[in-house]
Amino acid sequence: MSQEADDQAMVDPDKYAAVADNFVYVHRALRRDLERIIAGGEALFATDFPRFARILEKHSELEDTLFFPPLEQRAPGSTGASVDQHQKIETLVTALSSGSSTDTQADLAKLQQILLSHLDEEEQQVMPAMMEHFEAAEIWALDGRIMEFCSPEFMQEMLPWWFTHIDAADRVCVANNMTVGVPPDVLPVLCQWIAA
Repeated sequence: MSQEADDQAMVDPDKYAAVADNFVYVHRALRRDLERIIAGGEALFATDFPRFARILEKHSELEDTLFFPPLEQRAPGSTGASVDQHQKIETLVTALSSGSSTDTQADLAKLQQILLSHLDEEEQQVMPAMMEHFEAAEIWALDGRIMEFCSPEFMQEMLPWWFTHIDAADRVCVANNMTVGVPPDVLPVLCQWIAA
Protein backbone atom coordinates (compact mmCIF):
# COMPACT_ATOMS: atom_id res chain seq x y z
CA MET A 1 0.00 0.00 0.00
CA SER A 2 1.17 3.50 -0.70
CA GLN A 3 2.48 5.75 2.05
CA GLU A 4 -0.05 8.35 0.89
CA ALA A 5 -2.95 6.08 1.86
CA ASP A 6 -1.43 5.53 5.30
CA ASP A 7 -0.97 9.29 5.68
CA GLN A 8 -4.69 9.82 5.04
CA ALA A 9 -5.43 8.13 8.37
CA MET A 10 -3.61 10.94 10.11
CA VAL A 11 -5.55 13.64 8.25
CA ASP A 12 -9.09 12.48 9.02
CA PRO A 13 -9.31 9.21 10.95
CA ASP A 14 -13.13 8.99 10.72
CA LYS A 15 -13.17 9.27 6.93
CA TYR A 16 -10.17 6.97 6.65
CA ALA A 17 -11.91 4.27 8.70
CA ALA A 18 -15.00 4.59 6.50
CA VAL A 19 -13.08 4.15 3.25
CA ALA A 20 -10.24 1.86 4.38
CA ASP A 21 -12.03 -1.50 4.14
CA ASN A 22 -12.59 -1.13 0.41
CA PHE A 23 -9.44 0.73 -0.56
CA VAL A 24 -6.81 -0.48 1.91
CA TYR A 25 -7.61 -3.79 3.59
CA VAL A 26 -9.14 -5.58 0.60
CA HIS A 27 -6.28 -4.28 -1.55
CA ARG A 28 -3.74 -5.68 0.89
CA ALA A 29 -5.45 -9.07 0.80
CA LEU A 30 -5.52 -9.05 -3.01
CA ARG A 31 -1.80 -8.23 -3.17
CA ARG A 32 -0.85 -10.94 -0.68
CA ASP A 33 -3.02 -13.65 -2.18
CA LEU A 34 -1.84 -13.05 -5.74
CA GLU A 35 1.77 -13.11 -4.56
CA ARG A 36 1.09 -16.41 -2.75
CA ILE A 37 -0.59 -17.93 -5.81
CA ILE A 38 2.30 -16.93 -8.07
CA ALA A 39 4.85 -18.37 -5.64
CA GLY A 40 2.87 -21.59 -5.34
CA GLY A 41 3.18 -22.57 -8.98
CA GLU A 42 0.71 -24.38 -11.22
CA ALA A 43 -0.86 -26.59 -8.53
CA LEU A 44 -1.76 -23.66 -6.28
CA PHE A 45 -2.90 -21.65 -9.29
CA ALA A 46 -5.31 -24.44 -10.22
CA THR A 47 -6.85 -24.66 -6.75
CA ASP A 48 -6.80 -21.05 -5.54
CA PHE A 49 -6.87 -18.72 -8.53
CA PRO A 50 -10.58 -19.30 -9.25
CA ARG A 51 -11.51 -17.93 -5.81
CA PHE A 52 -9.07 -15.02 -6.19
CA ALA A 53 -10.65 -14.22 -9.57
CA ARG A 54 -14.19 -14.25 -8.14
CA ILE A 55 -13.23 -11.95 -5.28
CA LEU A 56 -11.31 -9.55 -7.52
CA GLU A 57 -14.23 -9.46 -9.97
CA LYS A 58 -16.72 -8.64 -7.20
CA HIS A 59 -14.39 -6.01 -5.72
CA SER A 60 -14.11 -4.28 -9.10
CA GLU A 61 -17.87 -4.55 -9.62
CA LEU A 62 -18.53 -2.92 -6.24
CA GLU A 63 -16.19 -0.07 -7.07
CA ASP A 64 -17.68 0.40 -10.55
CA THR A 65 -21.33 0.24 -9.49
CA LEU A 66 -21.47 1.39 -5.87
CA PHE A 67 -18.57 3.73 -5.13
CA PHE A 68 -17.47 5.29 -8.41
CA PRO A 69 -20.79 6.68 -9.74
CA PRO A 70 -21.41 8.90 -6.69
CA LEU A 71 -17.77 10.01 -6.73
CA GLU A 72 -18.01 10.89 -10.42
CA GLN A 73 -21.05 13.05 -9.64
CA ARG A 74 -19.03 15.07 -7.13
CA ALA A 75 -15.60 14.89 -8.76
CA PRO A 76 -16.00 14.28 -12.50
CA GLY A 77 -13.11 12.38 -14.05
CA SER A 78 -11.76 11.04 -10.78
CA THR A 79 -12.44 7.37 -11.56
CA GLY A 80 -11.97 7.08 -15.32
CA ALA A 81 -8.48 5.60 -15.11
CA SER A 82 -9.63 3.01 -12.57
CA VAL A 83 -12.55 1.89 -14.71
CA ASP A 84 -10.23 1.47 -17.71
CA GLN A 85 -7.77 -0.50 -15.58
CA HIS A 86 -10.59 -2.75 -14.34
CA GLN A 87 -11.29 -3.70 -17.96
CA LYS A 88 -7.63 -4.57 -18.64
CA ILE A 89 -7.44 -6.61 -15.46
CA GLU A 90 -10.69 -8.40 -16.29
CA THR A 91 -9.32 -9.39 -19.70
CA LEU A 92 -6.22 -10.96 -18.14
CA VAL A 93 -8.20 -12.69 -15.39
CA THR A 94 -10.60 -14.12 -17.97
CA ALA A 95 -7.72 -15.52 -20.03
CA LEU A 96 -6.20 -17.10 -16.93
CA SER A 97 -9.51 -18.44 -15.59
CA SER A 98 -10.68 -19.88 -18.90
CA GLY A 99 -7.49 -21.78 -19.56
CA SER A 100 -6.83 -19.83 -22.75
CA SER A 101 -3.54 -18.46 -21.42
CA THR A 102 -0.58 -19.99 -23.24
CA ASP A 103 1.88 -18.99 -20.49
CA THR A 104 0.20 -18.95 -17.09
CA GLN A 105 3.21 -17.75 -15.12
CA ALA A 106 3.93 -14.91 -17.56
CA ASP A 107 0.28 -13.85 -17.55
CA LEU A 108 0.18 -14.01 -13.74
CA ALA A 109 3.27 -11.79 -13.61
CA LYS A 110 1.62 -9.36 -16.03
CA LEU A 111 -1.58 -9.41 -13.95
CA GLN A 112 0.44 -8.73 -10.81
CA GLN A 113 2.22 -5.78 -12.43
CA ILE A 114 -1.02 -4.21 -13.68
CA LEU A 115 -2.98 -4.97 -10.52
CA LEU A 116 -0.37 -3.58 -8.14
CA SER A 117 -0.10 -0.38 -10.16
CA HIS A 118 -3.89 -0.13 -10.27
CA LEU A 119 -4.32 -0.63 -6.52
CA ASP A 120 -1.64 1.98 -5.82
CA GLU A 121 -3.39 4.42 -8.17
CA GLU A 122 -6.73 3.92 -6.42
CA GLU A 123 -5.12 4.47 -3.02
CA GLN A 124 -3.35 7.62 -4.24
CA GLN A 125 -6.18 9.10 -6.32
CA VAL A 126 -9.61 7.58 -5.72
CA MET A 127 -9.41 7.06 -1.97
CA PRO A 128 -8.32 10.66 -1.23
CA ALA A 129 -11.05 11.91 -3.60
CA MET A 130 -13.65 9.90 -1.66
CA MET A 131 -12.36 11.43 1.56
CA GLU A 132 -12.37 14.93 0.10
CA HIS A 133 -15.84 14.83 -1.44
CA PHE A 134 -17.81 12.77 1.10
CA GLU A 135 -18.45 12.96 4.80
CA ALA A 136 -17.65 9.84 6.83
CA ALA A 137 -21.37 9.11 7.30
CA GLU A 138 -21.90 9.19 3.53
CA ILE A 139 -19.05 6.74 2.95
CA TRP A 140 -20.44 4.44 5.66
CA ALA A 141 -23.85 4.61 3.95
CA LEU A 142 -22.29 3.44 0.69
CA ASP A 143 -20.31 0.75 2.50
CA GLY A 144 -23.51 -0.41 4.18
CA ARG A 145 -25.00 -1.21 0.78
CA ILE A 146 -22.36 -3.80 -0.12
CA MET A 147 -24.61 -6.66 0.98
CA GLU A 148 -27.12 -5.60 -1.71
CA PHE A 149 -24.53 -6.61 -4.31
CA CYS A 150 -23.13 -9.75 -2.65
CA SER A 151 -24.88 -13.06 -2.19
CA PRO A 152 -24.59 -14.84 1.16
CA GLU A 153 -22.60 -17.55 -0.64
CA PHE A 154 -20.10 -14.99 -1.88
CA MET A 155 -19.74 -13.45 1.58
CA GLN A 156 -19.19 -16.91 3.08
CA GLU A 157 -16.30 -17.38 0.67
CA MET A 158 -14.90 -13.87 0.78
CA LEU A 159 -14.80 -13.10 4.51
CA PRO A 160 -12.58 -16.02 5.59
CA TRP A 161 -10.36 -15.35 2.55
CA TRP A 162 -10.10 -11.68 3.53
CA PHE A 163 -9.18 -12.34 7.15
CA THR A 164 -6.64 -14.97 6.07
CA HIS A 165 -4.80 -12.54 3.80
CA ILE A 166 -4.52 -9.52 6.10
CA ASP A 167 -2.36 -9.21 9.19
CA ALA A 168 -3.60 -9.11 12.78
CA ALA A 169 -3.63 -5.31 13.01
CA ASP A 170 -5.71 -5.08 9.83
CA ARG A 171 -8.11 -7.73 11.16
CA VAL A 172 -8.72 -5.61 14.24
CA CYS A 173 -9.36 -2.53 12.08
CA VAL A 174 -11.79 -4.39 9.81
CA ALA A 175 -13.62 -5.89 12.79
CA ASN A 176 -13.92 -2.43 14.38
CA ASN A 177 -15.18 -1.03 11.09
CA MET A 178 -17.79 -3.78 10.90
CA THR A 179 -19.21 -2.66 14.24
CA VAL A 180 -19.82 0.75 12.65
CA GLY A 181 -20.83 -0.18 9.11
CA VAL A 182 -22.81 -3.39 9.57
CA PRO A 183 -26.32 -3.57 11.03
CA PRO A 184 -26.23 -5.14 14.52
CA ASP A 185 -28.46 -8.05 13.48
CA VAL A 186 -26.11 -8.96 10.60
CA LEU A 187 -22.85 -8.74 12.55
CA PRO A 188 -23.14 -12.17 14.25
CA VAL A 189 -23.68 -13.83 10.86
CA LEU A 190 -20.58 -12.16 9.42
CA CYS A 191 -18.57 -13.29 12.44
CA GLN A 192 -19.68 -16.89 11.88
CA TRP A 193 -18.67 -16.70 8.24
CA ILE A 194 -15.27 -15.24 9.13
CA ALA A 195 -14.65 -18.04 11.62
CA ALA A 196 -15.66 -20.76 9.14
